[in-house]
Amino acid sequence: MRRIQKQLGMLFVFLCTVILTGCNDEESNPLRFDQSVDEDNTVDVCFPRSEEDGSAGAVTILGGDGNYTAQCDNAAVLKIDMKYPNAFVLYPQDWGEAHVTVTDGTGASIVLKVVVYQSKQTLTVGYMDVLITGGEQLTEEQLEKLREEALATVPVKQAGGGYRMIFDNPQDSYSGTLCFYPTKMDKEEEMVKGTFIVNSDRNEENLWNYRFQLEEKEHTLVFVPYSDKKTVTKADVLPTVALLEDVTGQIPTSYPGVEVFTQQVIQRP
Repeated sequence: MRRIQKQLGMLFVFLCTVILTGCNDEESNPLRFDQSVDEDNTVDVCFPRSEEDGSAGAVTILGGDGNYTAQCDNAAVLKIDMKYPNAFVLYPQDWGEAHVTVTDGTGASIVLKVVVYQSKQTLTVGYMDVLITGGEQLTEEQLEKLREEALATVPVKQAGGGYRMIFDNPQDSYSGTLCFYPTKMDKEEEMVKGTFIVNSDRNEENLWNYRFQLEEKEHTLVFVPYSDKKTVTKADVLPTVALLEDVTGQIPTSYPGVEVFTQQVIQRP
């Protein structure tokens, strides 16, 4: 009898140990997402995507007992692919919110909130400048006239104006709506809408450029480093850049071998 009681006691201790160990495992290795996700289990992705397959990366699942499944509640905004045993790939379809519920083999679950937003880029012009090449033989009066004519072609009329590009074309991640502010950013009563295209074949030889369509006129602006030939110190960590436009054919005055460019110098954040 004592032997049976002893065996029952040992069995009870064993079962308690198993239960406590299971609880500790769940507490020490809870179901969760990797560090690419915010602490509140939210991730933001932009749409449309420039990736060829339209993906916005993968989210890795950690913890739990494995055997994961994932379901999305809003396929119109987001599609997912459980491409890996412990990760799923995000494919944004439209702007809005979606929730992905991940469940492991024990039935424990966790929810990921995915916010699909429009990508935007704002370029505020700090000041305007003119670059003239091949004009070494011109007089100062001739050069000044070219500068005045060139500056008159710049859409932005004073420092503080600029451009906001909204990448809202679902069929093309390199184009969208242009909001143009001639004198001051976000001065809505002056805002003019147009369209823009960014070149997708950017490399060291083919620089980043924008094509703006504003009031039936097209501007091709190249994103370039800018220098006004003043002393540059080591404190200038962020390079100064400008939107360069060839306006040689747009101004009334011309000289053989002389090219004229406007430079809309972008204000640093």
